[in-house]
Amino acid sequence: MGKNWFSVDPKEHLDGKVAIVTGGGTGIGAACAETLAAAGAKIVVAARRKEKLESTVSSIREAGGEAIAVSADVTKQEDIDKIVSETISTYGRIDILVSNAGMALPRCHTFDFTREDWRRIFDLNLDAGYFLAQACGREMAKTGGGRIVFMTSQRGISAMQNIAPYCITKGAVMAMVKALAIDLAPYQINVNGVAPGYVMTDMVSGLLADEARLKNVLDKTPLGKMGTTDEMAAAVLYFCLPQSSYTTGQTAILDGGWSCQ
Repeated sequence: MGKNWFSVDPKEHLDGKVAIVTGGGTGIGAACAETLAAAGAKIVVAARRKEKLESTVSSIREAGGEAIAVSADVTKQEDIDKIVSETISTYGRIDILVSNAGMALPRCHTFDFTREDWRRIFDLNLDAGYFLAQACGREMAKTGGGRIVFMTSQRGISAMQNIAPYCITKGAVMAMVKALAIDLAPYQINVNGVAPGYVMTDMVSGLLADEARLKNVLDKTPLGKMGTTDEMAAAVLYFCLPQSSYTTGQTAILDGGWSCQ
């Protein structure tokens, strides 16, 4: 019988691969960086907050992995170029991009949302991912292919009142997954997405600090619980494994059944 992923040492799954993880300083991004490192990949962690970056890198190195930190604002093209150039100069290639950097804004009715805030959330949640994929995709094409995974949100298919721009950006990311999958398939670059529901991260913890609101979320979730950052990272890992080579243009929705209702 040939090898399957249970017969391979977990540290060999991504042996020799190089992965960039944006927004990798905390939450789901940090979990993705640590999970891919545990599977054998060399990790480039990119984010704006240097102290958070260093924490993720230290965690990976302490576990026996290899990682570097690149302080960058992915809404700026020069910083995207810096991430790519530092990755190439350090490791010589790019095999995986996890585009995880994103933001939410305080709840606001459509009538009151400003053009400035609209531009700000689109710059990070949508535009940055596209231009990261473009820059990394060019490098992947030189070495025979790669994997791009976008972190989107269940809100991309199940909207909520007073966060319209956030929902719109996440729905657009899901459309981008399909469009880029078609464009990049000739280069053997697989493009997929992961859409979390409620996961207790820094972004979500403030929203659910109120016990009544938390209870409401849990009551509306068929499984009656929140997701974990490790569960989101496991889905990202699947899209990066050799066993997912036939999967592209798909978004895995991990929301405890919320979107089934």
